Amino acid sequence: MYLPKQPTGGSTAISGEDDCIVEISRADEDSKILLRNSAAHQSCCIFRIPHTLVQSNETAYKPKIVSIGPYHHDDRKSDKAKKSRFQMIQQHKQRYLDIFLSKTTKKGVGLEDLQKVVWKKEHLIRDSYSEELQLNQVELIDLMVLDGCFILMLFLLVSRKVPHKTFEDPIFMLRWILPTLRSDLLLLENQVPLFLLRDLFETSKLATKTSLNEMIFNFFGYSIKRPQKFWDERMNLDASHLLDLIRKTFVPDQSKKDEGERWTNMFCGSRCFNVLSPSKNKAQTETSTPPPKETKTPPPAPPPPTLTQPHPKLPTPPHRRFLKLVVSARKLRLRGIKFQQKKNSETPLDITLKNGVLEIPPLLFDDFFSSLLINCVAFEQFNDTGKDIVFTISKSYLANVFEGVNKYTSQGYHVHWAGVKLRVFSPSKVITPLALDLTNVVPLVLSST
Repeated sequence: MYLPKQPTGGSTAISGEDDCIVEISRADEDSKILLRNSAAHQSCCIFRIPHTLVQSNETAYKPKIVSIGPYHHDDRKSDKAKKSRFQMIQQHKQRYLDIFLSKTTKKGVGLEDLQKVVWKKEHLIRDSYSEELQLNQVELIDLMVLDGCFILMLFLLVSRKVPHKTFEDPIFMLRWILPTLRSDLLLLENQVPLFLLRDLFETSKLATKTSLNEMIFNFFGYSIKRPQKFWDERMNLDASHLLDLIRKTFVPDQSKKDEGERWTNMFCGSRCFNVLSPSKNKAQTETSTPPPKETKTPPPAPPPPTLTQPHPKLPTPPHRRFLKLVVSARKLRLRGIKFQQKKNSETPLDITLKNGVLEIPPLLFDDFFSSLLINCVAFEQFNDTGKDIVFTISKSYLANVFEGVNKYTSQGYHVHWAGVKLRVFSPSKVITPLALDLTNVVPLVLSST
């Protein structure tokens, strides 16, 4: 059947041989694509927060004073309230770009050089966003240069890598602005790719003896209190954007643990749970005879797949029947698990289980950390490389914690004894009946006397 070309949008009328007219409603081809096909690729790392999450806590996902990247770019023009909210910092962005260019021109780097950096990476930048960006090439280049140089200038000034009279700068003089900027720069919808910041920074030839990660950690270190050693050990981290980089700093470093401790550290997902203490493991290692070393020839690589011979199926990982989410803390107490505050821990994710005692580092919540944590969780729901907390349990840093707790609470006398203690000998179970008995006995004694 011949279908005549119809104008974009509206509906298409199709006439059949029986003179019936069927109208097919058709979406506008020029409408905004909210989820691109490339959103499923590894290159995509910046997503829109779904409305189901926004409805529960809108303030946790939306920027307060600065819009970075394309997602809230239209907010500067459309809504009057949002425009006034971003307008203050938007005016200072241009000022910071001028300061940035005044420093780079002394190194022989001009605006055209920075625009060329964005132009070369335009395709990669667009692929980093889950939505189809409604910006042409010139608009995208201008936006990325402006926002990227603003962020870099903030890092350079806070790190004191370039001379500037910060005491005359209102962004530094008004105490509430910088903390709010730090929070806004770690929102998932408010990101630009980290490779863009690295390329702009390298092209600028500013602070050549300083790494970008060092300036980033210096900037956010005012809100995330950690010793300098903590940041130094994470200088070589790579990430998709600023939020992802800060998120990765909370992942415990397994290379620092010795062999015995790594058996009992629950974040070591590649190892099986072992209830032996590190000292016992060490003693066993010293007394046991090491097995002879074997030299094995690696198996040949499989042939490339063809239409008639596809890739062979990967081996199914062994079933781990105890690998599942744990119950509530109250129920874990009934099953013999004890809770203890963990001291001298670098990150709040360094949770361990040893001899039925679950050691958890203290976690201090404030407005900044609450917003950071919520946006990290949102990022992990979208990005496959970030699904390592709860959504893919087998890849979780807590996988061995879950498995160990479930295994410990599934067997043994301690489970039954803990339940008996809490059900029979808890204060509420003992004092309340005793009080009731006394209220009945005392009047009888008094009446008899």
